[in-house]
Amino acid sequence: MRVLVIGANGNTATRVLRRLAASSHDPVAMIRNPDQRTKFDALGVPTVLADLEYPIDHAVSGCDAVIFAAGSGGHTGKDKTVLVDHIGAIRSMVAAQVNGARRYIMLSSINNDIRSTSPIAHYHKAKAHADNHLRETDLDYTIVCPGGLTDEAGTGTVQVSADCNGRGLTSRENLAEVLVACLDQDNTIGKCFSLLEGPTPIAEALATV
Repeated sequence: MRVLVIGANGNTATRVLRRLAASSHDPVAMIRNPDQRTKFDALGVPTVLADLEYPIDHAVSGCDAVIFAAGSGGHTGKDKTVLVDHIGAIRSMVAAQVNGARRYIMLSSINNDIRSTSPIAHYHKAKAHADNHLRETDLDYTIVCPGGLTDEAGTGTVQVSADCNGRGLTSRENLAEVLVACLDQDNTIGKCFSLLEGPTPIAEALATV
């Protein structure tokens, strides 16, 4: 499966690409800055230049799946959150539909809600609007909602739930493993679930989704 990873240079997405490069899948890293190519060349992963604020059909063309792991980041304004996490995400879904990339894995967040009043309500609202749009597409989607992300080593054990509200932490390593695993877990298609640190081996947890 040829898999486009959007937001490839991010902390989580880079971990995703390392796992994909060691798997039977064929990853492609979507980047905005050509200076980022060196990192992915070292991983043996091809890159494509594209920006979510503009059409990305050329990046999606020829791919079978998309993993959306992009984000505006915590140091940008609310306008960028809307442009990337909301509008950019929807743009990638449309590109996936038009170009035949049927499998779509969305990296979302717990507590996303179009009526959010959280301290980062603009982010939670943007993610909720994007997720809601994804549910209305004909894509074979999976929505993964982690808690607060950490750089702790992956434990290979998690807890999942259909309830995507609450509090908790998720290591980026565990998250990356789950995002990649979902590509081959057909039972996760059409599902949205929270992902937090927990006691259950990842394969076993995903089988219950």
